[in-house]
Formats: sequence, structure tokens, C-alpha cells
Amino acid sequence: ANTQQQCRGSRPLKYSITYYYLTMDNHHQTLTRRATATDEDIINFLQRQPSLPEDNASPAELPDTSHKRKQSDVANIGNLNIGQSDLRATFELERIEQGVEEDEDDHVHPLKSPLVSPTSYNIGSPTAQRLFFSSHPAIKNVRFIAAFLVFVTVATLGGLNRRSRGGSSSDGDDWGWSMVGDGLWFENEESDWLEYYPDPARLPKMVSTGPQRVDDNLGGMHLFTDVCVTNNIDSAKPPELDTSLRGLIYFDKRMAKNPKRCVPCSTKAMNARAEDKWGESSSLDSELGHQCGMKGLHTMYATSVTDWNDCTAETENRQFMIRNKQNQLPSHAKNVRYFEEPTLLLSFKANDRESSLFDTLFTYLPYWHVYRKEGYPFNNVFSKSVQGCLSHSRNWFCELTHQMGAFGYSRETNWEESHATLYCFKNLYYNQLEYQRTLSHPRQITKQIMDEFRDEVFNHFGLRPRDRKEMIEKDRKLATRILLFANKSGDKNRWDNLDQLVRKVKGKHPHVDFHIVQDFDIPIAEQARLFNSADAVVMATGDHMANSIFVSDDTIFAELACGSPSLTNNPRFMELIAGSSTSVDSYTTSSCSESRSDAALCITCLQDKSSFTMPSASFEALIDDIVKRHSGKTSVVRDER
Repeated sequence: ANTQQQCRGSRPLKYSITYYYLTMDNHHQTLTRRATATDEDIINFLQRQPSLPEDNASPAELPDTSHKRKQSDVANIGNLNIGQSDLRATFELERIEQGVEEDEDDHVHPLKSPLVSPTSYNIGSPTAQRLFFSSHPAIKNVRFIAAFLVFVTVATLGGLNRRSRGGSSSDGDDWGWSMVGDGLWFENEESDWLEYYPDPARLPKMVSTGPQRVDDNLGGMHLFTDVCVTNNIDSAKPPELDTSLRGLIYFDKRMAKNPKRCVPCSTKAMNARAEDKWGESSSLDSELGHQCGMKGLHTMYATSVTDWNDCTAETENRQFMIRNKQNQLPSHAKNVRYFEEPTLLLSFKANDRESSLFDTLFTYLPYWHVYRKEGYPFNNVFSKSVQGCLSHSRNWFCELTHQMGAFGYSRETNWEESHATLYCFKNLYYNQLEYQRTLSHPRQITKQIMDEFRDEVFNHFGLRPRDRKEMIEKDRKLATRILLFANKSGDKNRWDNLDQLVRKVKGKHPHVDFHIVQDFDIPIAEQARLFNSADAVVMATGDHMANSIFVSDDTIFAELACGSPSLTNNPRFMELIAGSSTSVDSYTTSSCSESRSDAALCITCLQDKSSFTMPSASFEALIDDIVKRHSGKTSVVRDER
């Protein structure tokens, strides 16, 4: 048990030891599951246990304290059978009324020990306490053992404690306990260096710096110091369903006189600005009078957390945030978690595989290439996009980053259930959204980096190798496998006549394996195997095209879209995965019809672009081209071997 108590305020709470006991029951599990428990909670729990007889009770009326347990690995102490793993010593801390004279050195608080409850006794009065100590057959030995354990523990932990920012904290050797301020319990198993402030006013002064580019040659990764992060709760609602937008509270006293300092810029204003332009040369928002931030990270200014609370509570500021769909969570911070360890802010669109790949992962990929060899500069990962992304989530992006070991041994910071908790960071790394969306920064992702990434993923998912040469045999012809998808459940770009087209063309190409996928609402491993098994991918557009990273080299793509195609339909991306793309035109008139003689590859879309059809002549010409190109590539490989 750690017996240090941090007394704060003009009227600190005082505690004294009233009794101690040994317990082997499992009541302590009820309390240790709680992340936070006040002294009042503990006392209320103890008082619900069966009470001890009052002053006129005799020893014979005491309940039997023996426990029925297995005798293996159990030490017998008096009449108590106490398992070694269940042996606990603890204190009931009785709150003394304010003003009682008492030596400060005697004030204790079990900050860093598990919460343990009594077996069946509730000692509420001095007489009952005397009865307990005098009647129990094991107390004489127990009192000496418990007192000795407490003395050794206090002497040991007292030398290990260290100070930080005005409160006590740990470096990982004592399970990540930390407390700052009044006597509250807090346990954080995910971080070795976390400070808890039950009152934002107790948070020491913060002065923000950044953004500083982590690597000028790569770009896309920025470092901030002394900042806090909020969550935009409007963007995650339908129809946007965008889980990637965050707010950044930037502490700068120069903004103190700006009444709109705490208001984030609108999404429209953010999209009109340069992707990462933030600094002295960046222009100010004309309506708010401060800089907006960067994609995915909208800036709010304040001088302190308390100042931010007061500023956002102003009626005019609140109305602006509601009108522009910039409501933040927490809307009013009541407590603060402050991370001393470097942390990565991971933001992505959880409902969009393509966006999470191009807008988030491809920005981070070159840093992963470096960090996995030289070490990761952060110890924690903080994400509000998906709960448990690094641990138990089955989200497509989370599974992919897990299989590639994207963040090394970094730990994920779990969310607080309370919506009043604000997360602040001494050093925060931000992986900028959309920096590499179009792969327009050639220095970032090279063919070598992409091959390394894909080899790692292929290995962990058990996929065929990227190089198709290892699979082609001289003595038999491999059937061409074409993967097709009609997107029948989509709101847009539904392929209405795919089944009829396939039935018609099978007679001409009996050796082609036409595999029609009905739905991509399947585990990522199955999606990966489907794409990896294909020689050609012919599909209606959609975020499922992100699975193109799993194809083998020389795969042929034909993406059908009424409007803009997916991000995978990019010459640079095709170059990185050693694939090739076939262009298919789209029309909303009769320009693409069965009567055309040139057999052009085209589709006919409805006016609202909800669905399309493809002429059988166009589909047949597309399949002929795919079979010819695949056979030619196979023949070249066989000749080389």
C-alpha cells in the first residue's frame, strides 16, 4: 500500500488509520473494476456488509470468519485459511472533521494499492473495533504481519515516488497510478505517465508550440506541445458519418482579447485553405480573427482550460458552433487527463475504407518505414475514430494497421465514459489527413516502401506472393480469374445487368473463372483473399476498391463509375502496385448502346447516377481484352522460365 496523501486547497481532507484486517474473499474484485472511486463510495460499500454486534454483544455472537477454500497452496493462520494470492492488507480510512489537530505525517491514502473490502465485518464504532481485535483468534499474528508489511511498503515506495507538474505520478513500475489534486482514485493501465486533474483550474499553465514538421523531406507529420484535443460530434452524424475531425485547443496568451478565440472555423473555410499552411505567414479567418488549423484538425485558442470553458459558454460563440456544425466534446471540461509521454493522434474515417487508406495510412506509411527500423518516437496512440482500434476492433483500417504492426508496441489510450473529460498532451504527433490523398508527393511513398508494406501485409494475411512468376507453371495453363461486383446494395453506382452479361459471355470464354462478389460486408481477411486471387478486377466503384492493395502484380482493373472514380483509379497508385487500368466511359444518354459498331467500352447511367447498365458488346469487348492481356503476360513469364 502507498500511504502518501496529497492535500490541496485551504481545507484539506484529513485521514487516520482506525483498523486493519486480512481478507481472502473476492469482494475486492468489485471495487478494483472501477476506474474511479471516491472515499464516500468505499465507505458506502463497506457499510453494506453484514454489521458487527453492538456494544452489548458477546464474543459468542460474532459470525464465523472462516472461509471455505481449496487446501492446495493455502497457508493456515489461526482459524483463517488464507490463500497466498488472496492475502491483502488494507486500511479503513476514517474521515476526520475539518479542523482536528493532527500530525500531517500521519495522514495516509492508499493511492497505489488495489481496493480491498472486508470479509464480513463492518466496524463502525470504537466498541465494535475493540471487540473485533480482542476476539479474533488470528489477530495477534495478523496485526504484526500487516504493520510490518505497511512499514516496508511505505519505506520502499516513498523513495520511488517522483514529482511532476505539482502532483504524484508513476513511471510504470507501480501500474500507472497517478493523482493530482484532491483525494480521488484513478488507475490507467494504458499509460505509464498520466496525470489526472479533477479540477481544470489545478492544471499548471500551458503554453502551446507547433506545428513543427517531424521530417521536412517527408511532410505530413507534425508535432505539437502542450495542447488539448476535442472531438467534433456533428461530423460523425448522418449523412457525413465522418469520424476523423478533431478540435485542437492551442494555448496562446496573445489571443486573450479575441472574443471568438475558442470558436473553430467552419468546414467550408477549412477546405478552402492550403493543406498544411499554419504559422506566421498563414492568413487569418476574416470572421473569427484567428488561424483555422489544417485538414482534420480545427484550431481553438485559449489561455487556459478554464478560459476555454468560459469562452465556449458565451451565447454568441455557442450559436456560431451550432450553426456551423462545430460542436465539440467535451463542451465543458470538468476534469483533465494530461499525458506526459509522447502520443500519436490517429484520425481516420472509420466508415470509408478508401479514405482511411489514402487519407490516413498513406501519409503515415513512409514514417512507418523509418520507425520500424529506428524506433517509434511515441509511446501511446490516441484515437477517437474507433474504440479499441489497436486491440479488439474489427474495423477494416484497424485490422490492416494491426497486421502490419503500424505502431510498434505503442499502447492505445482508451476513452473515458464521461463526456466531461478533456485530454491534453505534452507532446502530440499529428498524422495529417489527406496529405497524400492523390499521391502527389512522390518523395513520400516510393515503390520500395509500397513493396515492403505489401509484403508485410501479404505475409500476415497468408496471401499469394506479389510476384506472379513464382506461381506460373510450364506444364499447364492457368485459368483467368475475373472478380466482379455489382454494388447492388449501394445508394449510387449500382450495376443493374451484371448477371445477364456474365451468363451471355461464358459461352465464349468457358475457361474463364467469373467470380461475382455479392457483398463486401465480410472480414478483411476474406476481402484480401478475394482480391489476391484475381487476375482482373471489374467492379462498380466504391470504397471496397481499397482492397486493391492486396492484388498480385500485373492485375488488370476496370472500374465502372457514374461520375468520379475511386482514389485507386490513379496512374501513380497503379504504378506502385504494378497494376494496369482500363478506362470505361460513362454516359447519361443513348450514346452508349447496343447499336454502336465500334464496341467502345462504356456504360449508360441514370440521371441521378444511382445505377447503370453496360451493353453486352462493351462487356464482351472488355472480357476479350482482359483474357488477351493476361494470356500474353503468362506466356512471357513461361518463356522466361
